[in-house]
Amino acid sequence: MNVTLRQLRAFQEVAHAKSFTGAARRMHLTQSAVSMLVRQLESEFGLLLFNRFQRRVQLTEVGQQMLPITERILDDLRQVHDGAADLKALRRGKLRLAVPQMLACSWLPPAIADYRKGHPEVSLHVIDTAGDHVAATVLQNEAEIGIGPKRPVPSGISAELLWEEPIQLVCPAGLARKLLSRSKAKWSDFADSNWVLYSDDFSQHLERTIWAEIPYSLPRSTNVRYLTTALAFVGEGMGVTAAPRYARRFSDQFAVTFLDVREPKLTRGFFLYTRIGHALSPAAEAFRAMARIRRA
Repeated sequence: MNVTLRQLRAFQEVAHAKSFTGAARRMHLTQSAVSMLVRQLESEFGLLLFNRFQRRVQLTEVGQQMLPITERILDDLRQVHDGAADLKALRRGKLRLAVPQMLACSWLPPAIADYRKGHPEVSLHVIDTAGDHVAATVLQNEAEIGIGPKRPVPSGISAELLWEEPIQLVCPAGLARKLLSRSKAKWSDFADSNWVLYSDDFSQHLERTIWAEIPYSLPRSTNVRYLTTALAFVGEGMGVTAAPRYARRFSDQFAVTFLDVREPKLTRGFFLYTRIGHALSPAAEAFRAMARIRRA
């Protein structure tokens, strides 16, 4: 069967106008073009849809039965078209993000607040996970977009650098006041401190950067799993740690201070992860564009 939308539309318009002339005006076609479309449809069905009189037409019994079916089909297609238009215009849709837990409760909320100002009808689904799992979550299509620190990229995932996040020293608030009173801190000032470490990957990053630059053996350490736990330990005077600057919003909660450190300046790249060869939804594309501009 090779029925076209124009044929169905012509059938509907002729039925409502009760004439080919009236239907032609509504469709902005010639009368002969509308008549041809109806004849093609009748030929496809092998049935007459209209009884034709000199100046008017009347639905046959079959035509009467076919009209409501045709109108449902055309209405469904209009809804499909309107739905696609709404998605394109971001009047609906879903934004699915994978973000490390600390980034999700620091950087992400104001970013989403900005996004919602322009796209209030888009629903949101956030998978706040470990940094090591962000790219895998995107690869498994649990999220369209992932944002997180640099990690080995699995096959099928692209990584686009969004920003370089400064890494700062985190120390108890009381100690910070002493340091600030004399000069900016240096990493070597804390070579003999107890370091509270919270991620194997981040610890390796520190080994390649901070501790590789100072003439000391690796410092003493306390190992925990999450940055929030590390901040709590530091706040209790159990050592120091290093953390991305965006986590400083938790300074008051954990009684810690984030300090810029010289020699060397340390940053860490944060990337946007997407699946290669998969077009983003309009909602995700709009968020990616905003994230490129907003950064950290």
